[in-house]
Amino acid sequence: MELHHFSHNIQLWKMNHKCAGRIMRHYIEEQYEDYTFATGSIKYLKQMQMLHAELFRVPMLNWLVWLYRFRSPELVSVALDKEGNLVGYECFMFNDGEVKDNILHGLFVGVTERVQGKGIATALRRFSIKTYDFGNLNALSTVALVDDIKALRSAQKSGYGIEKQSLKPSGHYLVKHLTLGR
Repeated sequence: MELHHFSHNIQLWKMNHKCAGRIMRHYIEEQYEDYTFATGSIKYLKQMQMLHAELFRVPMLNWLVWLYRFRSPELVSVALDKEGNLVGYECFMFNDGEVKDNILHGLFVGVTERVQGKGIATALRRFSIKTYDFGNLNALSTVALVDDIKALRSAQKSGYGIEKQSLKPSGHYLVKHLTLGR
C-alpha cells in the first residue's frame, strides 16, 4: 500500500472516530416481521465482516473494521433473526466532502442471500433514519451504483432522493434530509 493511502486511511479513521463521538442517535430496537433491528455493537463485528466478504467478495477495509470496533453503536445498524444471528447490516461513515455539512454517509447495506427480497434492506434503512432523525445530523447520504437497481430502489423506498449523479464511482448520489432535534 502506498504511504499516501495509509496516511489518508489514518486521517479518515481519526476524523470518523472523533465525529462519531458527537452523534446524537436514538439507541433502540425495533421488530420487523421475524427480525429485530438494533443499533450496532462490537459483538456483531465478526459476523458483519463475514457477511460483507460474502456479499461484496472483498474484505472490509481494515480502518473501517477498527472504526466499527470502537464506534459500532454510533455508525452501524443491524438486522437479526429470531436466534440473534446477523442477517443484515448498514454501515455509515463521515467523508471529507460531507462532514462540514454534518452529513453522515451510508457506506454499505448488506442482507444475507437467504433473506433477500423480503424488504429487509429497505426496512433497515428506515430504521437507521429513525435512529438519526431529531438528532444533530442534517442528512444521511448514500451512492447507488448505476447498475445496482436494487440498491437504488431500496434507498428511494426508504426516503432518499437523488440529488445528483456521482462520477466516481458512476452512480446516483442520494440524500435523506433529517429533522434536527431541538
